[in-house]
Amino acid sequence: MQKSELKIKNLVEITSIVTESTDFFDIKDTVIDKMLEVVPQKACVNLFYDDDYENAYLVCSKSLEYIPKLFRTNNIRGTKIPFDNYSDFIHQAVENKEIIYVENVFEDERAQKDVAMAMEEGYKGRIVFPLSVENKVVGFMTIFVCEKEGVSVEDINFISSVASLLSLSIEITNKNRNMNNLIEKFRNSIDYINYDTRQLYKNRKIGEFLVNICKQVCFITRSKEAVVYLSGENNTYKTINFYNTDEHRSNIFPLVKDIMKEKKIGGYKNLFFDEKYPKINSLMYLKLVQDDKELGCMICANSSGYTEDDFKIFRILAGQVTVEILLYDYNIRETKHKVLEQELNILNKQQELIMDDSNIEFNNKKELFFYHKPAKVVGGDFYYAEKLESNKTAFIVCDVMGHGIVSNYSVALVKGAFKVLCRDNSKAKDILTKLNDVLYDEFDKLGIFATCLVGIYDSENDNLSIANAGHYSPLFINSKNNEDLEFKVEKQIPIGVLKDVVYEEIQVNTKAYELICMFTDGIIEIKNENKEEFSIERLKKFLIENLSLPKNILIEKMLKTTMFFQKNNNYSDDILVVFLKNK
Repeated sequence: MQKSELKIKNLVEITSIVTESTDFFDIKDTVIDKMLEVVPQKACVNLFYDDDYENAYLVCSKSLEYIPKLFRTNNIRGTKIPFDNYSDFIHQAVENKEIIYVENVFEDERAQKDVAMAMEEGYKGRIVFPLSVENKVVGFMTIFVCEKEGVSVEDINFISSVASLLSLSIEITNKNRNMNNLIEKFRNSIDYINYDTRQLYKNRKIGEFLVNICKQVCFITRSKEAVVYLSGENNTYKTINFYNTDEHRSNIFPLVKDIMKEKKIGGYKNLFFDEKYPKINSLMYLKLVQDDKELGCMICANSSGYTEDDFKIFRILAGQVTVEILLYDYNIRETKHKVLEQELNILNKQQELIMDDSNIEFNNKKELFFYHKPAKVVGGDFYYAEKLESNKTAFIVCDVMGHGIVSNYSVALVKGAFKVLCRDNSKAKDILTKLNDVLYDEFDKLGIFATCLVGIYDSENDNLSIANAGHYSPLFINSKNNEDLEFKVEKQIPIGVLKDVVYEEIQVNTKAYELICMFTDGIIEIKNENKEEFSIERLKKFLIENLSLPKNILIEKMLKTTMFFQKNNNYSDDILVVFLKNK
């Protein structure tokens, strides 16, 4: 397995470990072990407690040899070490919330306090990754670089992603101690790239896609203009697109060549001054890199002031753009790139595992089951069911914006939060309300949102309560097709869009319906050769005509019907359909 494949595989596994756990201390060593499988160095983790920056507690150091003997960790809080004992560059990393790589501690004046320990432990370089929760440093992870080993930019990016997940685990742990801390104040809604990503695969208009990405960058970072540049073979010009809020020609086109010559992978400057670029007063950039190959760059300019949070969001967006552009290029060329195929297979398998065991049969001769067909590109369609007690089952049908790693990661977040909330909440509206509260912070950082239905089915009383966060209303079907029995479950705001949303629910007696169907937009947006969509009406007609079919035959016939309508088996979006049906 190539190193890039192993990075993706282990990052997916670490994501799953973090989102499935509510205790950082249970998983910290496992996460570090997974990270060191990819980057074979040494590592340790220190935490600050209760805003006390005078002491750094060593909580994870089992990959080291000398340091654990010097500082023995005897309890879960770790070994208390005065922060003044650490070298200046570590203080700088914590104070400035930045990654710092000292390549040679024996020559760098900032690392004087490391010299003796480096000789004993056997390392030459040291990299510090601050761990931040809600823009506050709560600890730091250190990578010790040995004499004959080194780290690449890709390695540092990978470790940085792991550090972000460790920060997330710490945040989950802190919030899990007190459920009241889960509900916080959030910012106003942000825009998303979901529609533009889907249009890329439907229309194959790369220029339009990149312009819209630039718009999103300006919106998220409050910039006046942004540019996306993609280099061709041998670093020749390929394509460049920009967006300017003042609708004038971009002031940052000439910067592209200078940025591509930069040794740094990215950064930002709030007091930017260069006589060559008199109209630029602040700047943020990031190169688009895959397997140490520079594909291009993203640049934005003239914000009132960039922050570390802006740069983190910018990096996530750049990573998503890189994945989408690579997938687009591969689809256009109709080639099979082994590394990419294996990465997508891993993500698809991960998503299928998330939805495993969600087919349920009830005593009252009803059953809850689903059909899922992923598109070529990994998407965010997701269904999961959780038994609450002997006669009640909670379930969620969700469509997370986007494709690829970010989407898969977000699906894992939704499942983890949903499972936790089901333990303490017995109403669909409460689960959905708290799901928005819990996930808003992370969704805000990723620049995504999700539509979803949350339902609780009571099999003893044949009753369904259901709450709707911007999703399609279920279809309520009976053999008489009685129009008086049909109604809509009113949409409310999707999760991750607004703060402090309080969701409502409706109650439905399911005895009146032989089948209730919930779905994402993939099936109704299938198009035939005349560009007609399959539509909700065609789906409803299919369900009425095939209402009496057993589960397996119903699913098989649905697949054949959609394939016949489209004339092929290639879908641009996931297909997810969930049924609550009489047996």
